[in-house]
Amino acid sequence: MDVHAVVTGDRQVALRFEEFPDALYQDLKAEIETLTDELYALVVAATPARTGRLRSEERARVFADPQHIKGQVTVTGEFAKAGALEYGAHRPTRVRSHPMRLDHAWGQAFAEPETVIVEAFTRTPNIEAYAFERGPLDEMQPQIIAGLEAVVAKAAAEANR
Repeated sequence: MDVHAVVTGDRQVALRFEEFPDALYQDLKAEIETLTDELYALVVAATPARTGRLRSEERARVFADPQHIKGQVTVTGEFAKAGALEYGAHRPTRVRSHPMRLDHAWGQAFAEPETVIVEAFTRTPNIEAYAFERGPLDEMQPQIIAGLEAVVAKAAAEANR
């Protein structure tokens, strides 16, 4: 029986199998589902939540086929925002020209709101890295490895009876 546990990427744990018993497969799948749910809860708790939109787009999924079982915690829509928060952002970014509605300028209210065109410009964000996805995975990695090894050890012990 050949089983490999691999922690890859930022939020992904995968197992590769070659010919193993169905009971072991089911036990590993159950353990990966449990670990994925725990990781998801930790990631959600660590995610910055000014508006809650980023948290609402986080998902936990488990993919299983005969050769692999993979648990994954991802962000479904706000990729750029999640990446900027996770890794930090300090590179100049071009902002396109766009309309903006103003109801005041320099502390003075307008009688009626006005629409103005903001010319294109370059801005350099200063967002420090905050590992809300990698941090929980790093914290859980020993638990993940121990949990998967325990399932495999139990199956091996039962097979050797």
